Amino acid sequence: MICQIISKYLFYLGLILCIPLGVAGYYQWNPASHPQPHSTLAFALSLIICLASALILRFIGGRKVSPLYRRDSILVVVLIWIVTSFISALPFYFSHTLNPLDAYFEAMSGLTTTGVTMISPKAYNPISGEEAPIHVTNPHVPDKTYTYSGTVDPIRDSDTGLILHSGVEAVSKAILLWRSLMQWIGGMGIVVIFLTVLPALGVGGKFLYQMETTGPIKDEISPRVRETASRLWKLYLFFTLLEIVLLTWTNTEMPFFDALCISLSNISTGGFSVRNDSIASYHNSATEWIVIAFMIVGSINFSLFFHMLRFKFFRIYVPDFFLFLGIALTGSIVVSSFLIGEAASLSEAFREGTFQALSMQTTTGFFTANYDRWPFAPQMFMLLLMFVGGMSGSTAGGIKTSRFYIAYKILLYRLESLYRPDTVRKFRIGSHEVDDKNALTVLGFFCIVAFFTILGTVILVLDGIDPETSLGLIASLLNNVGMAFRAAGPTESLGFLSPFAKVLAIFWMLLGRLEFYVVLLLFLPTFWKNR
Repeated sequence: MICQIISKYLFYLGLILCIPLGVAGYYQWNPASHPQPHSTLAFALSLIICLASALILRFIGGRKVSPLYRRDSILVVVLIWIVTSFISALPFYFSHTLNPLDAYFEAMSGLTTTGVTMISPKAYNPISGEEAPIHVTNPHVPDKTYTYSGTVDPIRDSDTGLILHSGVEAVSKAILLWRSLMQWIGGMGIVVIFLTVLPALGVGGKFLYQMETTGPIKDEISPRVRETASRLWKLYLFFTLLEIVLLTWTNTEMPFFDALCISLSNISTGGFSVRNDSIASYHNSATEWIVIAFMIVGSINFSLFFHMLRFKFFRIYVPDFFLFLGIALTGSIVVSSFLIGEAASLSEAFREGTFQALSMQTTTGFFTANYDRWPFAPQMFMLLLMFVGGMSGSTAGGIKTSRFYIAYKILLYRLESLYRPDTVRKFRIGSHEVDDKNALTVLGFFCIVAFFTILGTVILVLDGIDPETSLGLIASLLNNVGMAFRAAGPTESLGFLSPFAKVLAIFWMLLGRLEFYVVLLLFLPTFWKNR
């Protein structure tokens, strides 16, 4: 049954691959505006492998129908993420953009909406013209230098030899679209889109939905899982189209392709950009404020939007929502206040501070300034915002504000029980009652986050990475943020990581996206034993 499900899923994934394949073909047959390398063959080969894998799994699965139990659902979710990352990595490899490990890293970064990248411009010796290694140094650890090679050849003018495009901007348009499309698919959940088109799976299908959606509270807009998933995707698509319209309307100099890719990455709180300088390259305050607005939209529980569309405004009065808005406002004000005197004007300080604070909290990962050069205080505050994240049921990463609220209530009730031990205590988030089982799960989640943050930082330090870079990078990976500090700062790629550190980073991104429990269950021996 698992082979049958993944086989059907791969057929649908093949249909999605046809989108960048069509874009690649368009630019290859209209090369005037596309000096970058073409990737039509890369996507064609990826599509063939995807469909061939689907046929093989279809043959292995046979036609026998059996029920999907909880253990099966957990395994299906994890396998779909691993298999999707493999198929999604193929275009990067076949287009000679990245090597196999880096390609898988890029795919996992996109699908988990983390947004860190392995793509970097190649450096050349100005005298000999030969390729030169790239050196990155943490200014606080001057004796430690990271050396690695770039991945992308620059695009040069055929007459003068001057560099026209470098880094991300020198990559195929279809590859750039695929990066953003991966984030858009992963933002709402690749399993959720699968449930939209797949025939109902009964109890197993409902559990698949619960494993995919983020946060401790699982809102169901409709009693039917398939209908819930379908409505979520329609709303998701509406917000994406709305942002595209607003970006192109307020910034006439922005190409439609850029607006499309930004919108796909932004509503999914992913952060992949088609420009080396991210949103800063557009030099447009209206663009920045629109991106800020949709960062917030992507970080709000999507079920609240359905309640508002039905004029049930009383349903949005939940502590989780106001806690998120309160932290977002506080974070923006605090970070901006530290930039007064650093920025050119008060308005610029507020805009840059608000953008970077919200980009961190919503785990989007866009940037408009090199915050690595800011004072330590706003950097420390942004590191804390990484762990906060958005609301449950949103596309944002992080711990989620609902868990912080639950932890606060648990602490409050625990203190009260010291002098009122016989009082029965129950509390709700919206219409959901939080019982002892959910409360214990939330406390366990905090312990797991702390454990893997410390473990990951220690492992990276032992692998030769300085502590500041290690802590920021692990926080970014676990919370699917996409921005870190020092050697992994906003203007750098992660090409300096060793192969071992890259594998670790891939696993940490998957852990954060599936919120630990689903992945960790696979490492329990009892999970694999027969009933």
